[in-house]
Amino acid sequence: MDKNIIRVFVILGELLVILVLTFIIFFVPGSSGNASETSTSGKALAAVKLSDTDSGTPAVSIAAVVPDKEATERARLERERIAEEARLAEEARLEEERIRLEEEARAEAAKKTAGAEETAALQANMYDYDAAIETLKAVPQYETRDDLKATVASYESTRDKLVKWEDNTQISHLFVHSLIVDTSRAFRKGSSQPVGYNRYMTTVGEFKAMLESLYERGYVLVSMHDIAERYIDEDGTEKLRKKAIYLPEGKTPFVLSQDDVNYYAYMENDGFADKLVIGEDGRPTCQYTDVDGNVTFGEYDVLPIVDNFLLEHPDFSYRGAKGILAVTGYEGALGYDTGWHMYDLDDPAQKAKLEAEQEAAKKVADAIKADGWEFASHSYTHTDMKTNSFNKVVYDTDKWEREVQPILGETDLYIYPFGSDICDWRGYKGDKYEYLKKAGFWYFCNVDASRYWIQITDNYMRMGRINADGERMVKTPQKLDYFFDSAAILDKSRPALG
Repeated sequence: MDKNIIRVFVILGELLVILVLTFIIFFVPGSSGNASETSTSGKALAAVKLSDTDSGTPAVSIAAVVPDKEATERARLERERIAEEARLAEEARLEEERIRLEEEARAEAAKKTAGAEETAALQANMYDYDAAIETLKAVPQYETRDDLKATVASYESTRDKLVKWEDNTQISHLFVHSLIVDTSRAFRKGSSQPVGYNRYMTTVGEFKAMLESLYERGYVLVSMHDIAERYIDEDGTEKLRKKAIYLPEGKTPFVLSQDDVNYYAYMENDGFADKLVIGEDGRPTCQYTDVDGNVTFGEYDVLPIVDNFLLEHPDFSYRGAKGILAVTGYEGALGYDTGWHMYDLDDPAQKAKLEAEQEAAKKVADAIKADGWEFASHSYTHTDMKTNSFNKVVYDTDKWEREVQPILGETDLYIYPFGSDICDWRGYKGDKYEYLKKAGFWYFCNVDASRYWIQITDNYMRMGRINADGERMVKTPQKLDYFFDSAAILDKSRPALG
């Protein structure tokens, strides 16, 4: 057949196919070309059959669903609703958190303010009005708190009415030893030294009565550092000078100290406290073992008795002053076996035991200092510094510095054993004084029994003390008449003192 004829037939066939397809697209119902014939449900389903006869792959049918515009819109709106609810919920949570944090901040601020007011009230009760005023002015809300400003004004007014103590050389110093808790044990036949206890010790009951009388008579505890203070002079040297003490009219300053706060072995089972410890409340207190072996804690010596008295009568203290605890070292410190000679230091177990005792004692000492008490050296061996040689003074001082000072911390207070001063009333000089001064001591205490005896120079302060014990109350009670009535407070269980 002629190729031209064949080409004509092909073209005619292609035209025929085109006409058929055009007819189907525009005139057959359901075709995509006729929009008016779409389903009322808005859905069109197209089926496509794919085949690959050349490869022999079986035919596969794929169905595609055309999304419903209304369903898509509803889904979009639902997503937006959920997102909006989540956003609002998060905003509400954040607002609640903000309110909670603000309430906590207000509560914390109120707590701090209340704490500041409480602290200021205590400072004012102890005559430290400047500190009380500073405490209140540091409160963040001070400028908007009329009540705080009124309190400050009242503190300023009261402060301005205080009277300067006229003569710092006329201040008394009372001291006691460890207090007797159980007189039936201390004074019994068979105790280590019933006569010595009767002469040199004071009972718990007597000491409490002393405090009551001192308070009623207007006495106020001060520190030796309140009487004289160290300072750097214009020439660069350190010196000592009197320090002003301001108290209300009618109040009288005095110093309190306690000797031999060691709880020696000879006192065991004789009705004294065992040691100083830290109580459950974090404050220092005493451990005591009664006659039946029961261990308790509480007011069994000077420190916890004074502490508790001050809780009731904070105005018995000038700016937080409490007392001085004088400590030796030859049988440890504060009731702990801290003396090096008490152990074989070549034995690791013995050395570890010593270190444990030292650590325990140091924790107690730190708590005592934080509580407002001061420590003094009472020498290491409790030896007479007046009659001892210079070499003995050096040995003793060095030993205290090496073994006791690391536990108690540095101190510039020295209380002579037996009250035996190294020099007479004319003043300090000589190698013993120079060595003690080199060791860091500025304040020295003897026993004088006068109402007051004080020397204040550029280089030292000396202060006489009065023993408030059995011997003083029985033999020379008039020495104590300024402070209390000895006959009224003397413990009736005391044996006669010959």
